Amino acid sequence: DAALSVASYRTSRTDWTRPQFVSPGFPALLAHLIHPLVPDAVPNTITLQPGRGVLITGSNMSGKSTFLRTVGVNVVLSQTLNTSLASRYRAPRLIVQSSIGRADDLLSGRSYYIAEVERLLALIAASASPAPHLFLLDELFRGTNAIERIAAGQAILTALVGRGGKTPHAAIAATHDGELVDLLPDTYAAHHFGDAIGPDGLTFDHRLRSGPATSRKVTPAQRHKLEELAREKGFELVQIFEREALAQRLRENPNWCKRLLGLPGRVSILSRIPVPPRPRLEIP
Repeated sequence: DAALSVASYRTSRTDWTRPQFVSPGFPALLAHLIHPLVPDAVPNTITLQPGRGVLITGSNMSGKSTFLRTVGVNVVLSQTLNTSLASRYRAPRLIVQSSIGRADDLLSGRSYYIAEVERLLALIAASASPAPHLFLLDELFRGTNAIERIAAGQAILTALVGRGGKTPHAAIAATHDGELVDLLPDTYAAHHFGDAIGPDGLTFDHRLRSGPATSRKVTPAQRHKLEELAREKGFELVQIFEREALAQRLRENPNWCKRLLGLPGRVSILSRIPVPPRPRLEIP
């Protein structure tokens, strides 16, 4: 029954390929990936190096979170159904762990922040495993003030892939904090999803590009148009340049936020929360 289901699924699509699995320590090449549930999906390509990660920046709705899910779903499909929605899939077998959807729990007394911290500690515990992992993270410490969020994000992302490329793990993190690109140049490659401002507001092509997102130059007429659209649709207009001063200060002195928080290299509040038992995950 399972084989018939896989065969039926393959027959219903023309955009799949058989994955090629390589030994741990080799890069992962995922070419022209698409999400199985997104109609007319835009294909994107990513290469993941062991012991390194990828930071993806860009505006809301540009495609960051969907791309994280696209990668995760294709890794699982490849390793279970031997079917990749891609033009080429060449990678080691990877244990996928993520921190994407988080929620508080009033009945158990767990806040959104504690739920996220506990999940991230579980990922850090998993990173001690010699088996290759793929960590997918979406907007670390959302809702925390900018300085603490950036400092904590830097500590977590560094811990997951290690220093100097000595682990078999890879990580992809979507973020609005472009400052992390400047703080992690040796371990995380920068990619971004772009956008444009036209007569109808923001438009997106959902294509992944190399390098960090750049600040948009908004003319007074364009800003007025965006404000009109925000009022019409009930959105709160995002202040595009609100973190420029912080970004500049971090570029000039990357260790500034650590000294401000008294951090020796990790976030102190994380050390006060017990680490949950490391899950025993094995790839058959």
